Amino acid sequence: MKKLTIFITILTVIFLSGCAPMSPIASTLSDGEFIANQHFIDPNNHDAVAKHFEDVAKEMKAKLQAKKEQLAEYERHNYYYGRKGQSFRSHTWANIRHLENSIEENLKEATIHYKMAQDQQKRDLSLRAK
Repeated sequence: MKKLTIFITILTVIFLSGCAPMSPIASTLSDGEFIANQHFIDPNNHDAVAKHFEDVAKEMKAKLQAKKEQLAEYERHNYYYGRKGQSFRSHTWANIRHLENSIEENLKEATIHYKMAQDQQKRDLSLRAK
């Protein structure tokens, strides 16, 4: 009986150690951080940075549209939500304001980086001409 218990314990430890992650990166980074590290954007490539900000703004616009649809659904059928409806409404309004501000900031950043990319191209052309 003791031998069977020891044998089962050893098998359990071997099985569990086989399921453990072997990569040191996998154990320290979450999935989002690992993906972010794979797609690193060079900060000196202003076109890529501007494109990134535009992509983020597009994603936020999609989220904004979804929030506006949720709010419209609440306005049409507010009696479905009961006591928590007012909280839902104010929370959705806050999310909409936050998304609108974030979209505006991201588009401003994209504009700034496009301008920086143009300046950098002009500088490179002037250096080549000399």
